[in-house]
Amino acid sequence: MYKYVIYESWLDWVPYVAFGVTALVFITFSIHALIMRKDRAEHLSSLPLDN
Repeated sequence: MYKYVIYESWLDWVPYVAFGVTALVFITFSIHALIMRKDRAEHLSSLPLDN
């Protein structure tokens, strides 16, 4: 069994990249929702309730 785990330096950046991607997606969706026209927002909000 190995006594030490080989730890690469690029692994330090993985949490930062994951957080950056998640933040970018969240900000993109938030901006899209904020600039959406009111009639489009009302149409999308009623879609799940339509039969």
